[in-house]
Amino acid sequence: MNSLPSFQTLSWTSSSLSLPGISARIALLIAFVVAFAGCADDSERLAEHMERGESYAEKGQQEEAIIEFKNVLQIDPNHAPAHSALSLAYLEAGKPREAYWEMSEAVRLDPKDIEARLRYGTVSSAIREHDIALEQANAVLELDPTRPQAFVLRAQAYEAQEEYERAEADLRAAIENDPEGPAYRFLYAGFLERRDRVDEAEQQLRELIELEPSYLAMSNLARMVARRGDQDAEAEALLGRTIEVAMQAPEKAPERDRTKPQEGGSTSLLTNVSRPEAIESAHMLLAAFLFERDRFDEAIAALEEGIARVEDKTTLIYQMARFHRARGMNDEADALLRRATESAPDNPRPQLVLSAYLGQQGDLVGALEAARAAVAIDPENRTALLREAELVVDLGYRDGDTDAIQKGRTIVDAVLAQEPSNPEAHFVRAKIELAENDLEAAEQSLLTVIENRPTWSQARFVLGSTLAVAGEIGRARVELARAIELDPTLKEARKLLTQVHAQLGEHEFAVEQGRAYLSQVPNDSEVRIIVAQSLIRVGRQEQAYEEVKKIPEEDRDAAAYFALGRLDIAFGKKEQGHERLLKANEMAPGNPAVLGALLTLDREAGRLDASSRRIEQAAAEFPESSEIAELQAEIALTRKDLEGGRAALLRAVELEPRNLSAQLSLAELERRAGNADQMLAVMEKAAEALPDAADLQYRLGLAYEQQGDRTKAMAAYERAIALNGNLGPAKNNLAYLLADTPGGDLDRALELAQQAKEQLPDDPNTADTLGWVLLKRGVPSAAIGYLEEAAERFPKEAFEIQGIVRNHLAEAYEKNQDPAKAIAASKVSLDSFAKLEAEARKRGLEVQEPDWVRDARARIERLGKAG
Repeated sequence: MNSLPSFQTLSWTSSSLSLPGISARIALLIAFVVAFAGCADDSERLAEHMERGESYAEKGQQEEAIIEFKNVLQIDPNHAPAHSALSLAYLEAGKPREAYWEMSEAVRLDPKDIEARLRYGTVSSAIREHDIALEQANAVLELDPTRPQAFVLRAQAYEAQEEYERAEADLRAAIENDPEGPAYRFLYAGFLERRDRVDEAEQQLRELIELEPSYLAMSNLARMVARRGDQDAEAEALLGRTIEVAMQAPEKAPERDRTKPQEGGSTSLLTNVSRPEAIESAHMLLAAFLFERDRFDEAIAALEEGIARVEDKTTLIYQMARFHRARGMNDEADALLRRATESAPDNPRPQLVLSAYLGQQGDLVGALEAARAAVAIDPENRTALLREAELVVDLGYRDGDTDAIQKGRTIVDAVLAQEPSNPEAHFVRAKIELAENDLEAAEQSLLTVIENRPTWSQARFVLGSTLAVAGEIGRARVELARAIELDPTLKEARKLLTQVHAQLGEHEFAVEQGRAYLSQVPNDSEVRIIVAQSLIRVGRQEQAYEEVKKIPEEDRDAAAYFALGRLDIAFGKKEQGHERLLKANEMAPGNPAVLGALLTLDREAGRLDASSRRIEQAAAEFPESSEIAELQAEIALTRKDLEGGRAALLRAVELEPRNLSAQLSLAELERRAGNADQMLAVMEKAAEALPDAADLQYRLGLAYEQQGDRTKAMAAYERAIALNGNLGPAKNNLAYLLADTPGGDLDRALELAQQAKEQLPDDPNTADTLGWVLLKRGVPSAAIGYLEEAAERFPKEAFEIQGIVRNHLAEAYEKNQDPAKAIAASKVSLDSFAKLEAEARKRGLEVQEPDWVRDARARIERLGKAG
């Protein structure tokens, strides 16, 4: 919490002015009148400053407004309306930090000001202060439990915190409290689409269109239906209706205060987009849909129809040129763009379109010349200035010219100082931030771009790329798919989307997007290999083989030979696969993946010495390679050289502490050697080096459990869940420990156990844990079903596990007033222990009697006497 500065009170001393000849009573009266007059003067001055400040703000003169509102606060530092007005003026002036402080003050001084709280929460959400957004939403709902904007604000905070059920409940509540509010249904549809619940998202949009056939709802529904691929007729009809609705949009969209939460019914979705923007976007969508389906002439006709309907035709001409270019019709594409510049020599837009086109073709120098021609036509044109800045920055980074980069940054900063929400400026700034590897700042800049220009395909592509680099693969997929829907010619976006689908395990989609990309860029071996790998994952090995064989022999690089070699091996052609792997190693010596594949083959064929020589040679050539050191360890361990294997693994970890597989191999080696403490030390060191590895934290939790340190185990499981909310085994183990620990949080245990069961429905461990938690919560009747399921699902020969689960079941039967079943289950538990002892004796081992055996015996005795 921010603390206010202290103000010292002024006090009169005993030597205050005396008034000779005037009685004390009269002097007091005069003092009162003077004081009252002073208050009246302050009140009048305060009102005048507020009135002038509001007038300046309405005229867009924010700096003058800021001065007036500050004057108010000099008179009365606790004037809540002035803090609120000052916060808005700061926002409009592009000073978000100052605005944020003033918003917090406005809320502090007037906690019942719902609008101030909503504004504060909305801005907090925008800058990812989701805890504050949640706090403000909850405060508003305490004041007004039916306020739909507060439900939306809280839903956004919950979604950011991955509490999706709560987010959905709040979005539904917003709709229930304002059923006629179109914006809330639109937001809910977007949420459902992000959760891959496309059918439900479509239904929400259909219901929304019944309320209001708006451009945004129509275009989004058309896009979703088009993505299905099996409802093209409906998609095309919807796109046609989208154009009709776009033509009814207002000529100019009203300015929306982005610091205010989305209203549900007061602002029509139809008016959120201007008519020229809606018409242009609608025709672009239809043309993209037709182009994707190889209906080139119809796509061009759709663009020509749009060109006839808008005054600024350059974007549509640009798209038409890109379609020609994608079909190999380069001369036609160039002619289109050149003709556009010649037909409007006094308009900078055609020059800008030409600049964008040349930039896409890799001609940055020509693109910069066109951008400077646009600036020469209109030196005050911000778009032209920013295009020049973007290209100056691109060339500066390419050529290592820091002066050029600074020049570009200066242009961007100057534009943003005059127009804080300018999307082109934020786009260029994002590129600068990306070059400086400031991914978080770049993401925020790009989100600002898309908020102002949601149909800018290039911005969505760059945002998708940024998210992919940041490891937010799911969000990257959404942005890249949207970029391609807006512009099917974005080849690099489609390539990255193919890689993202493959990384997410969505291999059918990877194949679909990869093949679409290869139809445009058939010589990209990297993507062809990704497609082949995805085909293998979905069981279409023959097609995978054929896919890689399409790479001409003269174009095959090490990656192609590696892929072919692995496919050969999969089809049983091990010798041919071995030859191709050797070829890959020859072309790219020392690649650990190739060396590892060769080692697997050589070990099977008794050629371990050959792999050993190959790996030693690579180690000499690449002494800093952690992965090659790991392969040396594998050779040593195959030869039963434990010390050599340990030394090689230690070297691998030393070279790269983040080499997870080497860390885990070293821990496993220590475990097998019986060095439990050393194993744990290795795991702890690995976790320190890889603090973001959820699976490692889970394994560390297991290790602590084996050591009997429940406190550290639970802490490790908590960290694993925080890093990966879908890690069911960690949730299951934590739930069990919470339930099995005296004073454990049984509410949290139940929540975790239910989530684990949902994520791993066929795992008997989750059934046992959920049953055990329910039993601890005093609901034995509900626990029995899950415990019976666990007993049935665990293998009968898993004697120890069966003994524990049957003992749990016996306790549940006893507490459910069924002593006969409790005794029977206890006897099965004891029988399991007897079998476990017998197995141990065969191996010359002794088994100590665990607590659950003593529990089972005591239960049989207790219930037998009672019976």
